[in-house]
Amino acid sequence: MSTKILRKILEDNKEVGKEHLNTVLEGVMGEYDLLRETFDREKTGHIIVDKENWRICLLNRSLSKMIPLHQISFKEGKSLLDVVKDPDIKKYLLKISTGEESLESRDFSFGEGEIKTIRVSFTPFMLSDSEYLDICFEDITEMLKKEMKLRNTEALASMTTMAAGVAHDIKNPLAAMRIYISLLRKAVSSGRGMDKAEEFLDVLDQETERLNEIAVDFLFAVKPIDINLKLDRINDILNELADFIAVEALQKNIKVELHLEPFLPSLMLDSKLLRRAFLNIINNSFYAMKAGGVLILESKADGDFVRVSITDNGCGMTEEQQKKIFEPYYTTKSEGGTGLGLTAVLKIMNAHKADIEFDSKVGMGTSFSFKFPIPPSERKAIESKEE
Repeated sequence: MSTKILRKILEDNKEVGKEHLNTVLEGVMGEYDLLRETFDREKTGHIIVDKENWRICLLNRSLSKMIPLHQISFKEGKSLLDVVKDPDIKKYLLKISTGEESLESRDFSFGEGEIKTIRVSFTPFMLSDSEYLDICFEDITEMLKKEMKLRNTEALASMTTMAAGVAHDIKNPLAAMRIYISLLRKAVSSGRGMDKAEEFLDVLDQETERLNEIAVDFLFAVKPIDINLKLDRINDILNELADFIAVEALQKNIKVELHLEPFLPSLMLDSKLLRRAFLNIINNSFYAMKAGGVLILESKADGDFVRVSITDNGCGMTEEQQKKIFEPYYTTKSEGGTGLGLTAVLKIMNAHKADIEFDSKVGMGTSFSFKFPIPPSERKAIESKEE
């Protein structure tokens, strides 16, 4: 309130009595001291700089607990880059100041004994026609520890679920194999019914293959993914997929439509893993369209991303099913599903830094969308062509 009165006095340019002026100035100083104390008590470290010349206007006491600083007296008024001591943070702030980096938060870790992680973030603001930048330094060490503990707990719970799923899945093939081995043994010992032996062996082959499939899916779900990224064209992968599924689609009375935007930029992809992920989605779509239908494979530019969509007009999913689809060993298939297909899709897309979105309505169908980031080199090439 005192600052408003002082500003009014200065704007009106009127003579004011010394006693009144002293009262106003004491009020201003009291407000400043209060705000300054509050600012210094902030657990987050702050440096406020003039964005034009990157000189420090204000900083608080918590800052020195966050990052190493040069012991320069009267830091306010100094260049920010002269005050910051850590070389990595200094290099990053230099790139921000020159416009080489955008105002995006970044984490830095340092320390010899206990590692400390600091998150640097930026809040620009205007004041009196001047532009300033509030650079925040937040100690997120404890937060990361809690997140890691939570992830470990979730991983343990997930492994427990997966182990239970494996045990459940292998019981059925093993039970079938035990029955048919017993039948085969009886046929051999009796010397009669050898004509059935071929049939029994075929069943044993099928169940053995089923066990192998369970093992392969489980290993893919738990092992670190081995990804080989290189520049590739997403439309080439989608065209190859359409050719690969053409015969099965015809047998199931499913029409496959390709809606591919031409001249899309190349992406960093592992084509082998992507085919596996897309095929898992397509197999689910085929299962959802038992009476036939339409499957649409689509690609298009979406800002700094390329979006790939796989859409069917099958039975769709309930809200309850949608909540569980990425859980290991959750499946809606009555036969032949391990419940790890979408878990593999999620793992593959995470390795590609691709976002997954899906929309499903009962009786209307399901659509999965994948947003792949365009590499910086391809973005620059696009910008050069536009110029």
